[in-house]
Amino acid sequence: MYERSADSRGPAVTAVGGIPLAPGDHICALHRGREERDRLITPFFADGLREGQTCVFLAPEGEGRAFRDLLATTVPEVRRVCGNLQIKPPEETYLRNGTFDGDRMLDLLYSWSYRTFSEGDAGFACLAADMSWARPLVRPAFTAELIRYETRATRWLRSYPQVGVCLYDLDTFGGDLIIPLIKAHPRVWLNGMVFENPYCLGPDEVAGVLGHGTAHVN
Repeated sequence: MYERSADSRGPAVTAVGGIPLAPGDHICALHRGREERDRLITPFFADGLREGQTCVFLAPEGEGRAFRDLLATTVPEVRRVCGNLQIKPPEETYLRNGTFDGDRMLDLLYSWSYRTFSEGDAGFACLAADMSWARPLVRPAFTAELIRYETRATRWLRSYPQVGVCLYDLDTFGGDLIIPLIKAHPRVWLNGMVFENPYCLGPDEVAGVLGHGTAHVN
């Protein structure tokens, strides 16, 4: 089985918002509105496509064509390879069968990475996920499950040559989700800066802090 450890950050291979990212990076990008989201991820994916990297956008339902058109218009030099960007809606990823299951989602991600890197010719992958699908589901038990998932997603990202950016809209989510979610990411992007997160919790720590069915994190 192909597996690569990225516990120690290596040289930068891509960037988000002009901030260099290295293999294994897991970023919580806090933005306001779709326009700022697009300003972040358009160059992120354009750089990856130029370099022949595998690019995946977990996007809201129905946004695939519109985002490809935006990418082709904003960065004309990558117009010919915009079709290489994989865009998947929540119904194919987070919300299969209409519900969110962190274990199921991680199984899907590990399987995708294994196929991409061991059976294909990919050298590096850039992934971004618009998390707005989660807004109607926000309740304490769901938030706890999402936090557990995000902490374990860091291990997945560090197992292969890839980076992941989780996009959380501050106009969509309140502090009841954002504050604990920040603690589930090693790095945080906000207002043009990326912060190393000294408060990031590992999966074992999250299990101890959250307990069962509660989303409260001090």
